[in-house]
Amino acid sequence: MSDQTGKKKAIITGRRSLLAAAGLAAPMFFVRNGWAAGKSMYVGTYTGVQGEYIRRHVIPKFQSDLDCKVLQTENVTLGNIGILRTQKANPNYSAMMMDDVGVPIAKQEGLIAPLPKDKIPNLAKVFPNFMYNDSHGAAFAISTVSLWYNKSIKPLDSFADLWSERFRGRYMMVTPKQTQTVQLLAVAASMATGKPILEAQYELDKGWAKMAELKPNVQTIYETFGNAVLQVSQGQADVGGPDFSKSVLPYIAKGAPLVMSKPAEGSFAGVNTITLVKGAPEPDLGCAFIDRILSPAVQKGMAEFTIAAPSVSGIELDAKTAAVVAYPESRMKEMKLYVLDWEKINPQRSAILDKFNQVFGS
Repeated sequence: MSDQTGKKKAIITGRRSLLAAAGLAAPMFFVRNGWAAGKSMYVGTYTGVQGEYIRRHVIPKFQSDLDCKVLQTENVTLGNIGILRTQKANPNYSAMMMDDVGVPIAKQEGLIAPLPKDKIPNLAKVFPNFMYNDSHGAAFAISTVSLWYNKSIKPLDSFADLWSERFRGRYMMVTPKQTQTVQLLAVAASMATGKPILEAQYELDKGWAKMAELKPNVQTIYETFGNAVLQVSQGQADVGGPDFSKSVLPYIAKGAPLVMSKPAEGSFAGVNTITLVKGAPEPDLGCAFIDRILSPAVQKGMAEFTIAAPSVSGIELDAKTAAVVAYPESRMKEMKLYVLDWEKINPQRSAILDKFNQVFGS
């Protein structure tokens, strides 16, 4: 065999080895990225600071990493569920965010699917108490829900303070369209029955007389949080809510003269979850997006941007955020964060809304 022939064989062998190596490497590359190239999907997020963080910091990198397109719409829980209802036969969305209150509704109506653990590895990091309805929803952020007030006034040490004479005509109550008013009704039922909130929630009807006593203190009922913040900050009202700390604390961080109350009874947990749409047009991409939301980097960044607690273990928060959010899980227990039994309450929601309108609309 001539040297030239040997060289040709060596070259051919080298090329084959290179191609073989490339062939072995290629599947790993395509599994990680190529499968999503050119795909697009809709995701439904929250409005406000969470929606802003996802729009600015999560979606651009997700699109770059997977070479895909994410179309985001921003709404509230009932709005997102409404979208899923109208599209049930032919969904456009692949992932949808909603509060914990919405997960049992969406599951019962066949709007969302179980979250597959094999396609969402970060599910393993979610605190067990924050997986909902047979893994049909996973929490990604936990806020406290409480009253908030202008820092120039005497502090509110208890929910019961809201009924005092000093707040006559000075209270801005959140719209009964939001679940926070159900939590306020649970407080009223607790005051009326003398039972702890988690027991009184099963006797909500007994709270209406107490709610009627609150009516003289209500200056207005707000739907737009920013307007309420402005009025309380300017001293046109004294107290607002109940509302999510994720909504209030960013304003405080920017200098608004507000205080998030820490009532002696404890506060409520405001749990934001993410779900996979049943019949999603891009289920794998939806799972990848859910996994990204639950990833340590996003959990840390979102917690510090929105000032809400992560839902996964092992996150090191900056000192400023760590001082005010309910994290880690042991601190959630110390802060006495109540989670209502929404599966029992949800069937009553329509009647509760009607009663709110009767009491506060007349």
